[in-house]
Amino acid sequence: MLNFKELPHKGIRKACRVFKHFITIKQEASFIRHNKKTWRKFQSDKAEGEILLEATLTASSIISFSYLANLLAKKNNAKIKTYVIEGKRIRKKVYESFNAEVFYFHLSQSQSMETEKLYNEIYPGLKTKRDVEDLKVEGLWVGDLLYDSHLRKWLLPTVNIEDYRFQNSLRDTLGYYVYWRDYLDSHDVKSVIVSHGVYHWYAIILRLAIQRDIPCYQINATTLYYLSKEYFQPYAEFYDYPKEFRELTPEQQRRGLKAAKERLDRRKAGDVGVDMWYSSKSAFLRKGNKRILPESPRIKVLIPPHCFFDSPHPFGKNLFPDFYEWLTFLGDISEKTDYDWYIKTHPDFIPANIPIIEQFLSKYPKLTLISPESSHLQLIDDGLDFVLTVYGTVGSEYASLGIPVISASTCNPHIAYNFNIHPKTIGEYEKILMDLPNQKLDIDINEVYEHYYMKNLDDVDNWLFIDYETFLKESGGYWKQVGSVSYQKFIEEFSERRHKQILRVLDKFVESKEYRLRRKHLEPERNVCSCLV
Repeated sequence: MLNFKELPHKGIRKACRVFKHFITIKQEASFIRHNKKTWRKFQSDKAEGEILLEATLTASSIISFSYLANLLAKKNNAKIKTYVIEGKRIRKKVYESFNAEVFYFHLSQSQSMETEKLYNEIYPGLKTKRDVEDLKVEGLWVGDLLYDSHLRKWLLPTVNIEDYRFQNSLRDTLGYYVYWRDYLDSHDVKSVIVSHGVYHWYAIILRLAIQRDIPCYQINATTLYYLSKEYFQPYAEFYDYPKEFRELTPEQQRRGLKAAKERLDRRKAGDVGVDMWYSSKSAFLRKGNKRILPESPRIKVLIPPHCFFDSPHPFGKNLFPDFYEWLTFLGDISEKTDYDWYIKTHPDFIPANIPIIEQFLSKYPKLTLISPESSHLQLIDDGLDFVLTVYGTVGSEYASLGIPVISASTCNPHIAYNFNIHPKTIGEYEKILMDLPNQKLDIDINEVYEHYYMKNLDDVDNWLFIDYETFLKESGGYWKQVGSVSYQKFIEEFSERRHKQILRVLDKFVESKEYRLRRKHLEPERNVCSCLV
């Protein structure tokens, strides 16, 4: 029976949806008109070769695509071709408005047959999760992409080789490989542009293109990477942090360390979103009046778990093939030790992870779950001794508070510094964990600040939008940039001077062939970070 009391609410919700759709169409139409006017002179009727561009629905990334794709097309006398993965819906007219020709990924019959042939050759040889992780096809490493794509697509914590879903994922990976191998062999591709460097639907084309020495770029509204055989994954600049920091002037270093301390202090004080635009809740809440960890003479260990299905391999291979295997290992260690073991999820933790955590708690009774709202500062007051992570931000956050953090990866973002403990093998990791009472770590706080500066403040957030932080606030938060409000905000601050400025910055970076866009690539009048003045 219809509840008449619900009618007004249903009517309001419907009206809101209609209004939102109307606004989206209006903002998108304005962006299309803007593009047709802005980019019409960049199109060549005699273009040779192609700039391959991934299709995305994220509006802020599409704006960045329009600039880099047209710049590269003009420099290479090439046309822009945007590829759409099967099953993905895009706004075709938006791409066409900045000179991109849209085509759809689809395996031919012969490619499907070859994919099945490769599957029959490869699948019987996959016996372990390490086999999956290490998988190469005709010499190209794809195992990490297969692994992460499988977990992400099916929201699974780990790989089961006998699962039909894994078999489907393997076929998908091999299909992407065959398609893009043939495409690059038969087309004059001058460059490839993508939004991500993980998962097979994004990155197999990257690795095949890099293998052929085709310039590749990963770009969005805040970052830009040039990918090559030396650095084939984005976001791996942390290996060079100490070297790059030494290249700064003494005054730049001093101001950088000061700014890093101020912003890290803000994060630890509970400020939300400090240099973590995607975060809506702080992991550093204020201390309470009651203890969280019971008093005991035993070593107290905290495990902040990672999201099980969010790309375990963004930087490369870790000590364990996935976070499930890592937590299983720690659970086994907990049974052999006389420590107090605690698990605390992030306040933003994706709910689908919770049943998996509950399984671990049931299997390993020495693991104790504490509230995600628990204050890290209170945990330290309660006598917390060690924190364990694979490559999480707690590596720098807890180090800044004097607490030793033990990583489970030799390609984690803190690896170039000594303020964490970095075992190189599982055997070394186990030895350290079994002997925590004798582990000592002298933390140099300036190393922590240096890392924080290089990771969060030396990067360029404002190359596309005049002030990215203000843009996010005015747009309604980090995730709103996915929608058409990004088009509106960009057009509002657009000027011919700003347009030329963006192109000069991109051109300077492309010509430099350096790994990532840094503040030094910006023009002098924009080579300033507001946090440093």
